[in-house]
Amino acid sequence: MSCGLYYAVSGFRCQERELEILSHNLANVNTVGYKDDKPSFKGVHPGITRSMTIETPADVRRFMLNQKITMSYPGLSHVKVDHSNGQITRTGNQLDVALVGPGFFAVDTPQGERYTRMGKFSLNEKKELVIHEGGYPLKRKAEEKETGTEGEEHIRIEGTDVSIDRDGGISVDGNQSDSLKVVDFLAYGDLRKVGDNLYENRGGKENEVMAEGCEVNQHHTELSNVNIVQKMIKMINVARVCESYQKVIQSLDEIDTRATRDVGAVA
Repeated sequence: MSCGLYYAVSGFRCQERELEILSHNLANVNTVGYKDDKPSFKGVHPGITRSMTIETPADVRRFMLNQKITMSYPGLSHVKVDHSNGQITRTGNQLDVALVGPGFFAVDTPQGERYTRMGKFSLNEKKELVIHEGGYPLKRKAEEKETGTEGEEHIRIEGTDVSIDRDGGISVDGNQSDSLKVVDFLAYGDLRKVGDNLYENRGGKENEVMAEGCEVNQHHTELSNVNIVQKMIKMINVARVCESYQKVIQSLDEIDTRATRDVGAVA
């Protein structure tokens, strides 16, 4: 494969990947608490492996000169999550809760503790407070949990009138019962999306802190922070770039085919 063709294919794959991410964002524009994914791209240099210690731009240039490399190829660097707050909307449902400010609800899953901004809750058959998607139970603050019973970290609602204050304290029929566990993180870069609108903290317990300056707002939900107009415009532009790359790939492939045929005919 020629360098030009390899560059065009690499560029097309990057645009194709960005199109997939844009489509996923648009598909979740109505998902409560969803956060926008934003891809970043970088130049990939042939011959540079992960085992090599090349940390600065000067090291990259020095390596390219030594190896006589004159160009780099586009590649996906990483996907960054935009954790800015979405619009808060009133629903009137007593089990709908929105977080205003930095913070996440702690959720108990079969894979361990996970985190979400999705504050649309319901009750399961055990009368445990669970997130709407997946049915995973919410966790209570450590100082509120009981001991010696199964499911001791979960919140049970035994009553009809549920009130949740701005600190996450839960009262049922006028009696204080539990408190939602709301946490924040020192490094958001250590959070990874794991599906079901959940995040995994890969930074360990030292990355987890109690949320400060975060208010719990009952009867409301936080909408997705995806800007549908911007994403639609971006998708149109990316689709056009994909078409351009396809034309370049076809042209280069035709040139290679013609060159091979003509050289063979001369021989």
